[in-house]
Amino acid sequence: MGSEGPSAAVTTVHVTGFKKFHGVSENPTETIANNLTEYLNKKGLPKGLVIGGCNILETAGQGALVPLYQTLQSAITSKDTESSSSNKVIWIKIHTSP
Repeated sequence: MGSEGPSAAVTTVHVTGFKKFHGVSENPTETIANNLTEYLNKKGLPKGLVIGGCNILETAGQGALVPLYQTLQSAITSKDTESSSSNKVIWIKIHTSP
């Protein structure tokens, strides 16, 4: 009772980047997504913000569909946070230009 209040809202961020593709020896988005979680763990995150995942996706083709759907589904069925109507999900697609 007393000073107890509702639990704070949680914002979950999912980050995606593409694997290297034809004609590109190293895709910077893959490097960024692979290193982002470790970097954020060192630097810290603001209260109420969590990283749901950093996923590297195939750039195209049939092989890209299943991992894409699995990544999207993971945000819907996540059991990492309490269910709340005030919780938010943000998707970030890392994109770089040559």
